[in-house]
Amino acid sequence: MRESAVSIGQLDAPFRGILFIIAGISIFSIQDVVIKWISGDYSVHQILFVRSVVALVPLFVIVRLNGGLASLRTRRPVIHLVRAILMLLAYTTFYLALAAMKLADTVALFFSAPLFVTALSVPCLGETVGFRRWAAVSVGFVGVLVMMRPGSGVIEPAALLAVAAALFYAASAMLTRRLGATDNGASMTFYATTIYVVITAGLGLALGDGALDQNGHVSLRFLLRAWVWPTWPDFALMAFCGLIAAFGFYCLSQAYRLAQVNVVAPFEYVALPWAVAWGFVFWGDIPDAQTMAGISLVVGSGLYVLHREALRGRRTVAIRGIRPRV
Repeated sequence: MRESAVSIGQLDAPFRGILFIIAGISIFSIQDVVIKWISGDYSVHQILFVRSVVALVPLFVIVRLNGGLASLRTRRPVIHLVRAILMLLAYTTFYLALAAMKLADTVALFFSAPLFVTALSVPCLGETVGFRRWAAVSVGFVGVLVMMRPGSGVIEPAALLAVAAALFYAASAMLTRRLGATDNGASMTFYATTIYVVITAGLGLALGDGALDQNGHVSLRFLLRAWVWPTWPDFALMAFCGLIAAFGFYCLSQAYRLAQVNVVAPFEYVALPWAVAWGFVFWGDIPDAQTMAGISLVVGSGLYVLHREALRGRRTVAIRGIRPRV
């Protein structure tokens, strides 16, 4: 998962922006593979703790290159805290779903986030959403229902977690848009990652003994599993996720700095073909017809919402991304 950067005062280099967004999304797709791969042996908060600690080092360098420590000054610490908590909830529920579901299914359900962003922009930001965008949002949520397969009798609980992750991210996006007026992307990510370290360490103290792990659902075990000393290869994978987070953030920051949001945002959907490809390579997963139909509805509606946002953005400033990563 990844955080789209907030851009103010963009340059006009759309081709370079597209290259950066594709690079960032592609490397973040590797993080999803790594976390799913080791999800059967470690707890989600242990993985996120190691990832966040490692990410702080290159993020500190990025902060130094983007205005130094002075750029970390903020007048909105409470909003930073709430935003970080919402994003951590988005991460956690996404990865809990990822442990139990196919990679492509999880990523596709998470891409309902732009639909939630549009829906929440009305009560949270007082924005006006026209009939066309409401229609697109409705179609997208039909796609979500198609992928959740309610007609099969029992909805996979992990699918609800993936949708919850999209909702938590959408809520955090509301705060990202507010913070974007006063704080830059580097400072927001640095503060968020620092808060992740503190909260996941606390979760480790509260749940890390594994006392509540009672061999339940795969996702529940991923949450309640005891912290253990990782093998060196697994620790290297967790640390690698930290480097991915920092490098991916840089790519996304550059993408949204070099080009307009409406130009680069649609390219975040390259995460879906990557998810399908990695799912097949590592787990032999092939999406069935119902899944592909749901993905088509979600992606189609999401792209249409972005298109309408682009038209609207010619009159008002739009600061928007699709997936959180750092």
